[in-house]
Amino acid sequence: MRRVSPLLLLALFTTTVVAESACAPVEDSSYTPSSKKRKTTNPNGDDTDDTEATDPTNPAGDDTTPMQPGTDAGSTMVQDNGTRGTGGPVGASTQTSSSGLSYMIDAPAPGTKPRGVLVLLHGSGASNYTKMVSMMSAVAQTYDLIRVSVLAPNGQGWNEGNQALGVDKLHQLVQQDLFTKYNIDKTKVLFSGQSSGAGFLSSMFVPAHAKDYRGGAFLQCGAGAPPASFAPDASTKAGFKMHFEITTGDTIWPRQYGEATTNYASLGMQLTKDNTKTGGHCAFDQQAVIQAHIGFVLGATR
Repeated sequence: MRRVSPLLLLALFTTTVVAESACAPVEDSSYTPSSKKRKTTNPNGDDTDDTEATDPTNPAGDDTTPMQPGTDAGSTMVQDNGTRGTGGPVGASTQTSSSGLSYMIDAPAPGTKPRGVLVLLHGSGASNYTKMVSMMSAVAQTYDLIRVSVLAPNGQGWNEGNQALGVDKLHQLVQQDLFTKYNIDKTKVLFSGQSSGAGFLSSMFVPAHAKDYRGGAFLQCGAGAPPASFAPDASTKAGFKMHFEITTGDTIWPRQYGEATTNYASLGMQLTKDNTKTGGHCAFDQQAVIQAHIGFVLGATR
């Protein structure tokens, strides 16, 4: 047998080790598997992360954000504030609410988007109860509003009798009848009161339920200060606005008008007021008042 020189064996072993070392990966001591980030040292000597871990849902590592349902690139999702009621009578009709109130309503055929609602409260003696829906046709068409005229529980005046009962019944009518039957835009809920209807709204209904609605109220030739317990929160102050209107010759409500506007303003509620028109009690066009101030009440974008 031929013997192999020890020098030759040593050379062969050295060559093999060098070759294997050349093929092995070089470990980077700055790589920390637990954080999956590469660390570098900044001039201040603290460690900073400069390479984020690869997102398993985005192996390419590009800066993309998954599309969200209901959106498309470059657009903003529009919030639908509709109540999506199951369907109510279309056109002009007289109804009875689940709370027992009689009301007249004129509702257009269902459209592609929610509509606002204008709830109208008559004056003493049920004056204008049967006329208020037709009185508001122009503003309803312009602002896409369902018109509703509601008869006081006693059939006479909203600021008469058991007003607390009237507050509950009116709130139930809006919530349980209008919201459930029609597709109402909950950011466009408007109330307008005439004389005793306005006094009832400002002294009773608004303090009790302004927090439950987004829109506002028109207090026409009638007003009343809220109770001392009324303490509107920031959301109510931002979402429910009021306009007060009275003539220079009104002999019934001027004191209450002054008390109401001063009190509501001191509480931080947003309001406008006008007591410059000449004439006697309610001697002005109530629809024109709403048309002139609805932009403020709803906001310029609505």
